[in-house]
Amino acid sequence: MLISQQDSHSFKTNDNVTLHYFDKGQGTPLILLHSFSLSSMQYQYQMEMLSQKYRVIALDMRGHGLSNQAHYGFKVHRLAKDVNELLCCLKLNEVVMLGHALGGAVVLAYFQLFGLELINKIILIDRSPVLIINPLWSQQEIKNYGPLADVNSLPVLVNDIEYLGCYFFRSAFKNNMLSQYASDEVINIVLHENELMDPHQGARLLDDVYHQDWRDEITRITIPTLIIAGRGSPVSLSSQEWIHQQIKTSQLMIFEEDEGGKHFPFLENPKKFNRAIDNFIH
Repeated sequence: MLISQQDSHSFKTNDNVTLHYFDKGQGTPLILLHSFSLSSMQYQYQMEMLSQKYRVIALDMRGHGLSNQAHYGFKVHRLAKDVNELLCCLKLNEVVMLGHALGGAVVLAYFQLFGLELINKIILIDRSPVLIINPLWSQQEIKNYGPLADVNSLPVLVNDIEYLGCYFFRSAFKNNMLSQYASDEVINIVLHENELMDPHQGARLLDDVYHQDWRDEITRITIPTLIIAGRGSPVSLSSQEWIHQQIKTSQLMIFEEDEGGKHFPFLENPKKFNRAIDNFIH
């Protein structure tokens, strides 16, 4: 990977947490926000290639990657505040903000807190509108919102993460989130970065993320938005289609499973993914 030490930076948040980020290239700022338990390194193929045309900034959110292992602030809206402080620190505006899974929730939380003044375009990858099912929902509502847990299964999931940590995710990543075509290199990236997260803080963060409802925020987005989905992802394609229907200024791109269309298309098929991002920014 063509990422050097000079591309590596850090800044301190207003609650005294040091966060690491990569900053490479020049041009339109492209902010990359990673998924739960991983880090900016999940975007190493994007940093390498897209930085040839854009200023690519990939943040390690608190408790992830090379950022400070803080003991507080593991709430999705605090992560959004961290992103805002990064943009202010770097004096950025007219950014393209990309979020994958947890990162997508952070994008939506950022929009809720700070609006769109600094953002020109949004890219959401595999982000369900709601993660906990309401037992009163119709089958159509379940399809639309893509919940992944109920009130009984969520505590089990949170406890599994807290007490099993990276061992829990090894199975989940391999069996549900990576396609059968994933290379050993891709698998190793995912597993290695996952091991850097403190499982106790991760469990607290995941519990908070699952209790968010983004439907209202999604319907208020008015800027160009690219929604990227995987046909074989654990996040239902129907929920991504619902998001596309709500955002009138959106495009929907679907990766088939044999082209990396599970949970990590940017790792499994970086050429197609990077081309899609480049076309969207233009």
